[in-house]
Amino acid sequence: MKRQETVQIIQGRGCPICGSGNSRRLFRQSFAHVSGVRLLDGYDVVICEDCGAGFADNIPPQEAFDEYYRDLSKYENPGHDLEAIPVVEPRFRDAAELIGRFISSPDSRVFEIGCATGGLLKAVRERGFPDVLGSDPSPRCARAATQLYGVPAVVGTVFTVPIPEEPYDFLILTGVLEHIRDLERTVTRFHELLRERGRVYLEVPDASRYVPHLDAPFQEFSVEHINFFSRKSLTNLMQARGFRALETGHTVRPQHEVTCPCTYGVFERSADPTRIEKDTETEAGLRSYIEGCRVEDGRIRARIRQALAPGERMIVWGVGTHTLRLLATGGLNPEQVSLFVDSNPNCQRQQLRGVPVVSPAELRSRDPILISSRGFQREIQKQIQHQMGLENRLILLYE
Repeated sequence: MKRQETVQIIQGRGCPICGSGNSRRLFRQSFAHVSGVRLLDGYDVVICEDCGAGFADNIPPQEAFDEYYRDLSKYENPGHDLEAIPVVEPRFRDAAELIGRFISSPDSRVFEIGCATGGLLKAVRERGFPDVLGSDPSPRCARAATQLYGVPAVVGTVFTVPIPEEPYDFLILTGVLEHIRDLERTVTRFHELLRERGRVYLEVPDASRYVPHLDAPFQEFSVEHINFFSRKSLTNLMQARGFRALETGHTVRPQHEVTCPCTYGVFERSADPTRIEKDTETEAGLRSYIEGCRVEDGRIRARIRQALAPGERMIVWGVGTHTLRLLATGGLNPEQVSLFVDSNPNCQRQQLRGVPVVSPAELRSRDPILISSRGFQREIQKQIQHQMGLENRLILLYE
């Protein structure tokens, strides 16, 4: 597997919504990195002074993100038994019900970009729309969509999937646009993929309603999240580029053990772009989120400091954004860490601040285990105590 060994050239970024180069920084996010899985060391969370949109500035080019999702995907669910069909999650069924209201006929050709392992397309097909196709940059995700759900899928990003001979009637992107640097080129691709009056459903985390206690501190400013949408900025993105809004709204989606406030929109391809309206929601939402996260971050750091006796070391389970941010900002001292553990094989047999990253199966130490995750804390705890039968003392950061 190809590894990203060095940070790509960092580029300044104009506003992805209006193109302005006039922005103001609200926060600096920083990350440590696993030795062979490096994307970026951090970024600036900024607000566009002209349209009010929020986004990450000073980040690598689009190609670095494309490579990351192709080679280092964490969305593959490697623990799935590909012989057993999992139950489609309620969040997919809820989204499919909403989407189904806007698909014009049972014969419509539906294409999902960023389908992961195909759960949403499975739910869409069950609602009476059999002509579905997915794409994902991870080859394993594309294979899993077919193996788990019988959903046909191809490998590719929004920029690399082929233009079909017969345009699609409906596009779906959920939890995708917040990851893409080049939004202008993305919407251009929508025009190329869709028939005239074709429609697209977009769903993204809602930056105007981020809530600190719903997830780990600053988790919305993850390694991968580089656009911070509100309903207004999502609508501005599409309407300024020839898509009229049919419906926009707010929802809340469960994701593992946390919930995420989201905004969505259904947009129809049109020849007439409309002007951008000032987004007055995002800055206030981001400022409130940042302040709330600082309070929660202080609590977590105190919990970690108090968890160890003098001279004692711990195992840290999880090397995602939660751990990478704490290491980069002093919340975790690598000298107190004997091992890192992670279930993602893309991270194993690497090092983090000079400490090995191992698989759960390789864990032999009896040191206390810090579960460095909010979204998977209960699942990891169950794996340690019940599936693996380990008796290590556990350090839990969240109630």
